[in-house]
Amino acid sequence: MTAKWRLIAPALALAFCARAAVAQSVRQTGADSPILARNPAGPAELAQYDFLAGDWDVTVTIPQAGGQPLVYQAKWHNHWVANGYVMMQEWREPDATGIELRSFNPLTRKWDGRNLYVPTPGTWYENEAELVGGTMVVTGRSKAPDGTPMINREIYHAIETDRFEIRTEVSVDGGASWKPGRYSLVATRIKA
Repeated sequence: MTAKWRLIAPALALAFCARAAVAQSVRQTGADSPILARNPAGPAELAQYDFLAGDWDVTVTIPQAGGQPLVYQAKWHNHWVANGYVMMQEWREPDATGIELRSFNPLTRKWDGRNLYVPTPGTWYENEAELVGGTMVVTGRSKAPDGTPMINREIYHAIETDRFEIRTEVSVDGGASWKPGRYSLVATRIKA
């Protein structure tokens, strides 16, 4: 298997499984389209991600040292899978495509997430999310280019029916202090 296929094979397998789950949902319900709602029989906390379900136009802003910020557009599709228990997120931007599965963990009372973006870096990484005072905080761990451990977080805020924002923060001292992260974004719901 070539290096390129080693990078994209997991994403292709996940996409295939997701499409198979949707097809199974359609077969079981006899519906013309899959059920894209959360399962009402699931934990009440599943409602915490209802705001994210749907299709979004996204404007991403990346500050640039001493110059105009880099601004670009992306598309974000989010829907419930696994019989309405798991939020599946699909991201498309000019230079990358990504996928994330997020499920509520009743033991930790937080959301477990697993992401993959291709072509770079092309490896899976994990995160954890929780609702804190009306904002959804997604936390992941990584390393700076010099090897310093970092905590990264996305903070979903200004959440409305058809719009929300995300700002990012980073800590290199174990969460004792935070500085602005690499990007921010504004998501606007695409009307059907």
